[in-house]
Amino acid sequence: MKPSERLVRCVCGSMVMFVTAFSTPHVSLAADTAAGKMITKQFLTSGQVDLVREVVTLPLHRGRLASGETVWFVLTDVSDYATSKEMGLTWAPSLADAKDLKSTRVAEMDDSGNFRFESGRVDFSPSQKLVGGDAPNYFPPKTARAGSVGDANYSPLVRVANRMNIVFNAPIIAFDVGPDKISFCNGSPDYSVVTDSVASICPDKGTVDLKLRSGFANGKHLRYLSFDANSEESATLEASTFAPAESDILQSGAIEVIYTILNGSMGTKDPNRQGLNSAIRGEGPSLDILAHFTEISAGYSPMWDVRLAEWTNEAIAKDQRKLITDGDDLESKSAAGLLVSPAGGPVKTTGNLVNCPVVGFTNE
Repeated sequence: MKPSERLVRCVCGSMVMFVTAFSTPHVSLAADTAAGKMITKQFLTSGQVDLVREVVTLPLHRGRLASGETVWFVLTDVSDYATSKEMGLTWAPSLADAKDLKSTRVAEMDDSGNFRFESGRVDFSPSQKLVGGDAPNYFPPKTARAGSVGDANYSPLVRVANRMNIVFNAPIIAFDVGPDKISFCNGSPDYSVVTDSVASICPDKGTVDLKLRSGFANGKHLRYLSFDANSEESATLEASTFAPAESDILQSGAIEVIYTILNGSMGTKDPNRQGLNSAIRGEGPSLDILAHFTEISAGYSPMWDVRLAEWTNEAIAKDQRKLITDGDDLESKSAAGLLVSPAGGPVKTTGNLVNCPVVGFTNE
């Protein structure tokens, strides 16, 4: 089968992809003994990272809608610092800027930490389908169909009205099903009932293993998660939920910038391999670059503004196309005209937004 005809369940990298430290450094014990990979700085400390399997294990939460349906979800980020330390979540203070948005769902939390959501449903029954374009330009894809779709009231952000309006990043993992329907403790989950980034899920243990994504920030390898996107193309490439309602987050200030290369070098053994053409071809993650992330700071958010970057024909002809691992480097190359927006001119926002919480840096 030609690469452009493949049906891809997961492109393992973000479609788009974070400074005095406020969080306590955490070094994971998880390591790949063969390659020596290990987490050198972990931000989402409620998770247990396994770099052999390339997953992180998170607590699985069970809540309900006001109308009674069961909501299975995870918590990754929160706007309140004290809550982040108490629950092992990543502190994302800029999420407070999204508390009054139409797309931010409202919930209440009882004394036991149980959530009751006012709205927000996700349909996990669609089958994800990605068909790449004709070689060598696999992006944009000919077909991009997301494996899960949120309704007009769904976004991952939740304002807890009875807890000082704290905003959580609480993406839905499964919806309106009992624990028996999503019990895949040994893997091979049914993606018609759970999100496509699940590697295994075990309601009896209250855990879910989520597939890690790989990219760069500040010249270092970064692992992160991907849950939602406001465009179906992005959601398909991210193996995440299509959540069009979250588009208003782009106007809130509660965002980071992530750069995605379109036409980087291809070839699994090429040390400069990078980009969506390579990822859709099946060569590995697109290796996106979180613009200026070095540590958790007052401006951090897991909601990322996607900016596409394309090498010019002249840069390729002069062999100037190299692996980029730092946002400043990419912006410098954009200013020099080596990288441009596919829409023309310097690299700029595309209007696409993805929900991609950071997990940690690695030593690769």
